[in-house]
Amino acid sequence: MNLLQDDFISTTVGKISLKTILTSNKEYQLQYYFDEIQLSMLQLLSSLTTVVLAPTIIELKEYIRGGLSVDQYDKACERLELDWFDTHKFMRSKPLSTSAKWADAPITKLLSGIECGSSSSAIGLFSDAEAAKVVCPDCTPGLNYNLHMNIKGECFGPTGATGIRGGGAISTLIAGHNLKTTLLSNTIAIDYFKKITVLDDDAEDTPMWVTPQSGSVYQAGRIGLVRGLFALAYHIDFDVKDAPCCCDVCGHHSDQSVVNFRRQKYTGHYGSTKNGRDAGAGWWPHPFTPRSIKDDGAEYAVCARDRSWQSWQELSGYIIGKEMNKANVIPAYIVNQYMHMENPLKTNLLVGGNIANQGSIIGRIYDLYSMPASLTKYLSRVTLVIDVGLQKKERLSNALNKIFGVGYDKSFVGGIKEKAIQQFTANAQQIIQQTLLDVDRKEASELRKAAIEALNKEAKKIFLNVQRQYQHDMPLFKALVRGEVLLYKK
Repeated sequence: MNLLQDDFISTTVGKISLKTILTSNKEYQLQYYFDEIQLSMLQLLSSLTTVVLAPTIIELKEYIRGGLSVDQYDKACERLELDWFDTHKFMRSKPLSTSAKWADAPITKLLSGIECGSSSSAIGLFSDAEAAKVVCPDCTPGLNYNLHMNIKGECFGPTGATGIRGGGAISTLIAGHNLKTTLLSNTIAIDYFKKITVLDDDAEDTPMWVTPQSGSVYQAGRIGLVRGLFALAYHIDFDVKDAPCCCDVCGHHSDQSVVNFRRQKYTGHYGSTKNGRDAGAGWWPHPFTPRSIKDDGAEYAVCARDRSWQSWQELSGYIIGKEMNKANVIPAYIVNQYMHMENPLKTNLLVGGNIANQGSIIGRIYDLYSMPASLTKYLSRVTLVIDVGLQKKERLSNALNKIFGVGYDKSFVGGIKEKAIQQFTANAQQIIQQTLLDVDRKEASELRKAAIEALNKEAKKIFLNVQRQYQHDMPLFKALVRGEVLLYKK
């Protein structure tokens, strides 16, 4: 099966090819049971589209506006090494040393929402390995991509490898009005990418399964666009058996099945690892990853930090850039590219990923935000709503600070505050997403008023619940009454 020509993509109407999606006007929707794999497939298919089309920014704008024909797709494929994208080769390579030991693992390990072991985080909705133990060969490319781009290497233990983006990196993708426009909107324009990146002119662009990485440090400037889009952290292979199955990932029946895979980690280091950074490997500018740049110049992928983290708090950084937590958050290349094109089509922003050091579904991020039709013209409306949320969170925090210093253990009162702030942060996620649905229909003043009213109500409700819980504890209750003034102050 070839990823550029054959039907391997699971949709609500059956399996179709990338060619069918890009050259048809029919509406298609991906069908995978896990958000992690949906996110993985969107990135994988957009990267494959980049390989096929290799468009300039002008050509890409035309594709998004008018689509492309079957003939255009076929001619684009003629210049490619198609056999590189056969499933028995794609992102699959063997260790250079014949004495290297392959480590076996169940296919479940490639689903980051499922834990196979005894980890304390294996308490999510699909924490039982029985929820996904067999897949069809068509789903292995998506699972492989999920491992290398979306899952932290520690899923395999402390000796796991870290890929080109680091562990647990957040992805920000442009979500179009259908699957075709989504893939095209996340396709990389080669001329614009070259213009704003600092890769070497003679950077290697051959995929790593054709020409494996070598050495102890992988210099970012030496890794070309195609090579980086499908960068490997593991030599990997899948055990395909001639046994029928119903795939636990896409739900389709198949004459073949996969229940195990084998891997051997690469020996070198990317700039996403401490050893790589210390050796000056540099950060490879992955198009779907926002970056955090520290005061000392060190770069990191933006990650979800802990289970109480919610993506709305850093949304401003994802779309325009912003200083947060003593670092500058830089938008992903793909967001900058889309804003540069000034595309008139209505879009949303998809933020997805997993808590960096957790493999459980409780650490999953998969949020969709409504964006203005013109990102460059009305972006301030989005950031205004986010700023209101951050202000209300800070005001609630200041009000709760009054319970410190009244004679109780700091860990006790700190736990009270932490629980309340976590509840506000989680509930504000839905409020902000709902408010942004009106980003094109309401003026900035109306959006701000709606955000203030809804978030004020939520903050007061949470604070009142804390007051009720400790109304018979006079020192705490009196402190909360003093804090109430800060919360209700106009």
